[in-house]
Amino acid sequence: MHCFIHQYYLQITEKELNYANFQNIIDLSQINLSNALLKGLSGNVLILNANADLFYQIIMFLDRQENTSIQNISFVVESKKEFKKNLSKHFEVIKASGGLVVNDDKILMIFRRGKWDLPKGKIDEGEKAKIAAIREVAEECNLRTQIQKKLCTTWHHYWMGGRMVIKKTKWYLMSTSNPQEAHPQAEEDIERILWIAPNEIQNLLANSFPSIEFVINQFISQNQTKTS
Repeated sequence: MHCFIHQYYLQITEKELNYANFQNIIDLSQINLSNALLKGLSGNVLILNANADLFYQIIMFLDRQENTSIQNISFVVESKKEFKKNLSKHFEVIKASGGLVVNDDKILMIFRRGKWDLPKGKIDEGEKAKIAAIREVAEECNLRTQIQKKLCTTWHHYWMGGRMVIKKTKWYLMSTSNPQEAHPQAEEDIERILWIAPNEIQNLLANSFPSIEFVINQFISQNQTKTS
């Protein structure tokens, strides 16, 4: 589970992790969670025995951005399935779907509301995630696409109506046979569409979102592994 709160990357896993990779290790079965504790952390942080209630407290702290010395936080939990299930106690979880479209080794990026982004949107009631991804790309970019495989799932937060929302987005690698027909959807505030090579994309990612950068880097990493 890959979650993004502002610039912070949060990983939730059941796997044992190498303690040597972390500057701070916190076992919440032995230490009480407090703002003072969180303010003293830095670098890569490992948190053991966290539950959804404690996760909520940590996210609320990170949302206030009171400690910019923290880079990443990894949570080791007993069951990711139960952990995700319990998140709905604290957050409204909205399900979304999106596509990373590739043609001739170039990635489709959209410029929306001052940021470089990927086409994505909320899954309609009763709709399958794959169908939603195809629909969103068609609506936002005027492209017919075919799904090649699932890339990853990201979670990120925002505020709506005074309550924090967690959006779960399933991402799919897609191809298209009509790249020349790409056209931005003005109704969704999309100003530009750009096809760009992976080795030229870092400048765009400097003006994007951490979750989008993660998705693109997942594709680049998987593609490099495939060709090596």
